[in-house]
Amino acid sequence: MEVAMAAFSPLLGLLTDVPDPRRAQGQLYKLPYVLLFSILAIVTGCNSYRGIVTFIAVHRRRLNVAFGLNWRRAPARTAVRYILQGLNPAAVEEAFRRHAALLQAARATPGQGGVAEGSVDEVDGIATEAASPLMARPCAAALTSSTTAPPLRC
Repeated sequence: MEVAMAAFSPLLGLLTDVPDPRRAQGQLYKLPYVLLFSILAIVTGCNSYRGIVTFIAVHRRRLNVAFGLNWRRAPARTAVRYILQGLNPAAVEEAFRRHAALLQAARATPGQGGVAEGSVDEVDGIATEAASPLMARPCAAALTSSTTAPPLRC
């Protein structure tokens, strides 16, 4: 399980820079972990607050062991909603951009200088834009959907 923590520690480090919209008294669940677990839930197909909470509840024991947490239960759906809707979208996008830059730098081979911004790369037969300025927006938008956006569904 230490492998999971090592694999996610760069992203967790960047997520700690995202300002927490809650008061100090309301921070039973630390923001970086709520964000990471929300990302994992979304990647696995959840598209609602209830789905995120279900993902955390189902995997809570494994997540506790992997990340050294002591969560007795998953956060309430309304708590996840309050946390995610209160986030500053620009701060979340900045964290994703920095994470994408770290991944891009790690992928570059020595002497190659990486992939130029906007160049097309092929991953598993799917053409994608490497280091695109828009690469962080869909996930950041999914995490910080406002009350005017249609609600996430699972």
